[in-house]
Amino acid sequence: MQQKLPIEIDPFRLAKSGLELEGSLALPSMPRLSGLLLENTGEVSIKMNFDTDVLGTPMMQGVFTAPVSLMCERCSMPMTYDLKVECLLGLIKIETQVEGLAEQYEPWIIEGDDPIRLSAVVEDELILALPLIPKHAHACLPKEAWSSGEEIEESESEEKVSPFAVLAALKKD
Repeated sequence: MQQKLPIEIDPFRLAKSGLELEGSLALPSMPRLSGLLLENTGEVSIKMNFDTDVLGTPMMQGVFTAPVSLMCERCSMPMTYDLKVECLLGLIKIETQVEGLAEQYEPWIIEGDDPIRLSAVVEDELILALPLIPKHAHACLPKEAWSSGEEIEESESEEKVSPFAVLAALKKD
């Protein structure tokens, strides 16, 4: 059930009501994430369930998916990376409550009574899910090989030098 997502939310009120939010947000509405991407286009699909667990802990279970454009660190070519984030956040008001939070929850510290920007929460989770070193799933080839379709093979004439060859020479002495 797609719906228009609110700009700001009160997570504690949503958890108390047991509400679900489902919809999408444009990537350009997330400037910190957009700055890490090659292209600032597309949407993030969002599904957030707010509820209270059996111990009375307010929580949010979320699933965020988005195809994003990154630069492959191996071949310096653009690539599409399918981000999928599944999170289970325990809502707490002050940092000292983190220790009392059940192990299955990541803490979401919400200080004050001001509403929270929905896009900021989603943006934080997506940034944390980005790979440190983006790379294609397949072996990357140099740009010349991509355009010509050639396979790059190691030359048979090149001898592989063992890093222990120096030690063998010392042993002979």
